[in-house]
Amino acid sequence: MKPRSMVDRTPEQLMALGLNRYEAATYLALLEHRGFTPAQAAVRAGVPRQRIYDILASLCARGLAIERHSDGQRRYFAVDPAVALPALMEARRRQFEQEQAALAAGMQSLLATLTPIFAAGHDQIDPLDYVDVLLDRRLVVERALALAGSAEREICVCFKLPLLGDQAANFAEVTKPLQRNVRYRAIYERAALANPELYGWVQQFVTWGQQARVVENLPLKVNLYDRRVALLSLQDPVTGALSFTALCVTHPNFGAFLQGAFEQLWEDAEPFTPN
Repeated sequence: MKPRSMVDRTPEQLMALGLNRYEAATYLALLEHRGFTPAQAAVRAGVPRQRIYDILASLCARGLAIERHSDGQRRYFAVDPAVALPALMEARRRQFEQEQAALAAGMQSLLATLTPIFAAGHDQIDPLDYVDVLLDRRLVVERALALAGSAEREICVCFKLPLLGDQAANFAEVTKPLQRNVRYRAIYERAALANPELYGWVQQFVTWGQQARVVENLPLKVNLYDRRVALLSLQDPVTGALSFTALCVTHPNFGAFLQGAFEQLWEDAEPFTPN
């Protein structure tokens, strides 16, 4: 017989094979003696007397115990672990496979129910899905950098004050597309070029390959990317102040309309001539 201290470490292992705590304790008790009455088994296993009959019946059904009658009493004997435990593990494996099959069937049923709901919901078009409102200067600068970095063919800009980004951001917005041979055209409002910092930047942009022209007034500050995505900064219609609120519109028809407006402004503008 194993020392009690060693046996006490095994209930959790038996429970991992599907037994509950009372069943594990009772089976261990039966292993230690050749035949227990229900009352003896309850005492030895530390199980409530009123539960022992159900527990012993469960052990017999699982192949872990045998019931015998002798002298008018029922006695219970443990089945050899070398026989009982492999059978218990096999039963546990079959139960696991059945549970997995039930889960798989349940998942298929859920898919059949939920997939049409998902498809129907995503077939609905939100009329504002292509419009993104940016309410913070930092977000406007970050979006402009990201769009410039993803442009493939052409960037067209109508520029008027104020400056939103710092020198590093503005330089990156221009140099990265030019390095990928993206055509970059910019129309500057004359009043904006009165800003010495901006004027110096534009001189540098032109040496890098930006095509620049100048007009007296621009109605809107716009960046147009590949005739498809537009970033617009809006003026307050009452004060005329240019806020940091911007709209990012991804719409090819709107982009085509803005492109036509830009081409007309470009034709009417005069080339930028550095001093």
